[in-house]
Amino acid sequence: MTSPKSISSKASGPAVAHRQQAMDQRGLKTLVFWVIWASICGGVFETLYHQADLWEFVRHDVSRVTWVIMAVFFLATTVSFLHVLLLTREWFCAFQLEGRLIKHGLHGVRLPRRRVSSRFIEALQYIDESGGRVHLTELVTVEFAAHIRSSRFVGLMGSLLITVGLIGTVMGLTITLTGLNGALNNVGADNMSMLISLSDALSGMGLAFYTTLLGAIMGGVLLRVFAYITDNSIEALQDILVRNCMVYASVQLTPSVQRDFVLLDQAVEGMDARVNALTQSLQQSKAAMVEFAQEMSQMKEATRLRKSDDDVFKAIAVHRHYAKVLRYELSLQRQLAGFKKRLLSAMGFYASKDSKSEG
Repeated sequence: MTSPKSISSKASGPAVAHRQQAMDQRGLKTLVFWVIWASICGGVFETLYHQADLWEFVRHDVSRVTWVIMAVFFLATTVSFLHVLLLTREWFCAFQLEGRLIKHGLHGVRLPRRRVSSRFIEALQYIDESGGRVHLTELVTVEFAAHIRSSRFVGLMGSLLITVGLIGTVMGLTITLTGLNGALNNVGADNMSMLISLSDALSGMGLAFYTTLLGAIMGGVLLRVFAYITDNSIEALQDILVRNCMVYASVQLTPSVQRDFVLLDQAVEGMDARVNALTQSLQQSKAAMVEFAQEMSQMKEATRLRKSDDDVFKAIAVHRHYAKVLRYELSLQRQLAGFKKRLLSAMGFYASKDSKSEG
């Protein structure tokens, strides 16, 4: 007959699996948004290619301003994509943190290294153990500073593209005015020079148009949305980390009577373990001392001199007795050193030294 506990555990298995799958899908949300917007960007480029003849102008652009705009855009897009992959990994780690906080509490959480969530939890554990005051909002902002800078870099590239587009516009207008001036000077004098000047003026207008268009679309629209996606993901990650700590680790982080009882229980459990280890060490040392006393009595009995023994045999026996005494004395010193080490380890001295060396 199955117990109710086993039935509930069997019933909760699919629920836990379904919940984990839902967490994985939520972790992919930022990446999905980025891919959708990247697809929209591809549609925009295809429209510019077919309707505005973009690539022909970029290929024949003598000023290379459009080349700079395209290069900066693809650089910022690559940085944004790598940043989104890192944020997706942080989302998975944040959902693992939520489950482990529910099961094990603050001090039972162990996460993979090189994660923002892992550094955040380790900082909270250290602050709680040292008795400091926890500021969750300030701490989570500091931990996510690198991600915030990466997102600001993409936004900065968007603003830079708008500025480069305006510079290209000014250059194009300058070329246009120069060409028109040359065409007006050559009216009625040299038709070929006038046509060349008009061609330069038209190329200047094209430069002004395309640089303004590319700077506004790529910098003012596309990169700004990429930066908004990462900014929104960072803020959501900060919110979920702060919420999990406020809900599931409030006992350890908030000074209260219940927190004091929890800490007292942990200290008592640690003292019980140390007392048990000390008791075992004392028993082992007592058994070693008894064994040593027996060996000493046997050695004394074996090396006892008799009146019937001659002088040579007595000298050999005395030398043998001296050698055995030295050997057993060294053995006793090693046993006493081992007992001292086990005693200090049971009292917690060696554990604190090891933790300091690891730190």
